[in-house]
Amino acid sequence: MVRKFLILLFILFSVSSVHSDSTNVLFVGNSYTYFNDLPTLFANLSAYGGKRVYADMYAPGGYTLQEHKTDSLCLSKIKLGYWNYVILQEQSQTPVIDTPRFMSMYPSAIWLDSLIRSYNGNTAFYMTWGRKYGGQQCLGAYCSPLFVNFFHMQDSMKVSYKMISDSLNAILCPVGEAWRRAKVLDSSVDLWQSDYSHPTLEGSYLAACVFYAAIFHSSPVGISYTGGLSPSDALFCQQCAWYAYTGINYVSSEIPDNYYLEQNYPNPFNAETRIRFSIPAGSKAGLKAGIKDEKQNVKLIIYDLLGRNVEMLVNTSFQPGVYEIKWNALKYPTGVYYCVMSAGNFTATKKLMLLK
Repeated sequence: MVRKFLILLFILFSVSSVHSDSTNVLFVGNSYTYFNDLPTLFANLSAYGGKRVYADMYAPGGYTLQEHKTDSLCLSKIKLGYWNYVILQEQSQTPVIDTPRFMSMYPSAIWLDSLIRSYNGNTAFYMTWGRKYGGQQCLGAYCSPLFVNFFHMQDSMKVSYKMISDSLNAILCPVGEAWRRAKVLDSSVDLWQSDYSHPTLEGSYLAACVFYAAIFHSSPVGISYTGGLSPSDALFCQQCAWYAYTGINYVSSEIPDNYYLEQNYPNPFNAETRIRFSIPAGSKAGLKAGIKDEKQNVKLIIYDLLGRNVEMLVNTSFQPGVYEIKWNALKYPTGVYYCVMSAGNFTATKKLMLLK
């Protein structure tokens, strides 16, 4: 009891180190959060991206959301009331096993979300990843299906986290999907520790990049902080994170001279097409000075033939470079559509033909 009281005093005292002009983020999880000090990786990445962040965590090993719900120290941290975001991470097997997912994870997430919102915070969910080789996951008497590989288990992880985040209208940080993207692009990428479960430094850095994208709605691509990785490995993680969060592929780091919206391909198309666009540096003077991290806000909107806004594909800031996004129009009828790109004073329009 004395130890808990002293820890509680420390938590309350720490309020003095929190700045009112910062984005304050509390990570509530377990060893997946604790390994490689994920909150510090996120805070450092954010600082290099021009964001002032205070990050803290409560992450006892193996903890479930149900255990967090009944932990006085965890609840005391949340009730400090200065968190802009509280990120919830469930125990790594629970989301893919039906009984604990529906009887423990979801009710606890709903309860914690209500508490977080009552203190004016925003709830975000840390979607973790499947085991390196899949396999059957068991908690006591309850077991998952036999997952044939990481991708199979990740499919289940994605559905589980998306269901609860959608139902609570909470932020989803799709870290597991960024791991999927990384493995698709490079099967040799080293994301798991030797236990096939916990993250390597590269895995944790990739997670930090996802949190940056999800919390700030801004691309981490091009940020110079590498967290101890090589610049090329850090850039790879940044690109995978941004794609997992937005579906936008970073095609090239070559800095274009002007904004440009290319004709979609294929066109005409059936259900899905690709749209590529280019972002220049903010100014010629900046480019000459070697400034390559000036971010530009860009909107990409699909309109129908009557001028109605059908879908907002992009509304965020970008580093200079060339990007590509897919538009899945499966739910829309055959017809002519227009893709309009706007950035500052720049506007461009391309005509799209959907044929089913």
